[in-house]
Amino acid sequence: MKRRKFIRNLSMAAAGAIAAPYILPSGRLFAASGSRLVNHVVLVLFGGGIRNQESVEQQYLLSQGAGPGGNVMRNMLNGAAPPYALVYEPWTPILPEPLANSGTLFKHMRYEQGPTGHFNGHSAVLTGHYNETSLNLNINPEYPTVFEYYRKHSSPARNAVNAWWLSMDLGPYPALNYSRHPDYGPNYGANYISPLTTFGGIGYDYFSTLNTLHPEELARLNDLRSFLDSNFDKSITDIPGIVNTAEDRAEIQQFIIDLLNGSIPVEYPLPGGVSPDQISGDLINITAAWQVLNRFEPELLVINTTNLDICHSDFSSYLSLLHRADYGVGWLWDKIQSHPVLANDTIMICIPEHGRNAEPNAILDSNGLFAYDHTSDENSRDIFGLIVGPAGIVNQGHVIGSPEEAAGQAIDIVPTIAHILGFHDELPPFMLSGSVLEGAFV
Repeated sequence: MKRRKFIRNLSMAAAGAIAAPYILPSGRLFAASGSRLVNHVVLVLFGGGIRNQESVEQQYLLSQGAGPGGNVMRNMLNGAAPPYALVYEPWTPILPEPLANSGTLFKHMRYEQGPTGHFNGHSAVLTGHYNETSLNLNINPEYPTVFEYYRKHSSPARNAVNAWWLSMDLGPYPALNYSRHPDYGPNYGANYISPLTTFGGIGYDYFSTLNTLHPEELARLNDLRSFLDSNFDKSITDIPGIVNTAEDRAEIQQFIIDLLNGSIPVEYPLPGGVSPDQISGDLINITAAWQVLNRFEPELLVINTTNLDICHSDFSSYLSLLHRADYGVGWLWDKIQSHPVLANDTIMICIPEHGRNAEPNAILDSNGLFAYDHTSDENSRDIFGLIVGPAGIVNQGHVIGSPEEAAGQAIDIVPTIAHILGFHDELPPFMLSGSVLEGAFV
């Protein structure tokens, strides 16, 4: 037994075996130690890179010298919408008040070290470690991911069905569900799914309610069967992969088949009256995340967006897609609050993988607006974070951090999730260099 666990157990025994429990707002009963804050964490990792100028600083077109400022993320942030000269069609917020009022906004955080690349940024958030060089995108990361820490160090240990990783694209992202660390690895990884890949390249047409299966749909179902056999039918003696119990494997397979044959109605994060062709790949990923949450009620789910990477060439589309991603986050939180298990027992964390450059490149879009890259300048290291959850657990309407004094780093997300789900004290102290974002919690 670990020394600290022995001391902790001894202290608990000395305090008496009938210490009074307490109840969280969800009604769930916990031991008096209060090792968990809530039972569910949803992490939204904004891929593609977001400039703080267009997000928390609400500059809109000011940095381009082409128009007014204004808030394009009205489901997440307080602030008035741009007054005019919109380069996208605005959607009415789905939430009665911004998520910032239900949590703590880290207005300025840091992506402190390493290249500001997409896989580097994802890896920093999901492993709690920066990488000083560009990563080999064909291999799993060196350090364990948050999924591995959660599954290995939670007590009792959790099955893979309790941890999910949903990415908008394939590419290197499946490698982030587990590491090549000798003490962790695939036995502790998460179930991974890429909805656009699993349900068809055009997403919306296939990730929808199908009442009948035509021949081409049957062919796709056969392809899906191969996908399931390759990813969910693993044993400990197989090529390294996530190990699900036979019962969990069968439930996952049935879940995906139910989606395809229309047994599960699918609702999309779109305002009323908005045409389905306005849905983005990011919103399809958010749609799938809700289906997983609703069906499996996992304790840890991570979802990313990647459409925002269009900022390399089309600033107007970047603003539009940022606006839609914000709507999707609000929609997902609204769904969580309507769920009998997840409501008042979930903390959601939102953070970009990295920022973008202060100065534009030479590419103009159709509105004459310049595009922005992310080449590791100081501005591309300026990011924000938002942690929302139940009152009494998460500080409500709190804003911390400034350009002069950032509050927190990208590598702080893993220890913060470990703190929320109650396994932080079980982690080997030498494994993580980040810290818990204490300012978010009561």
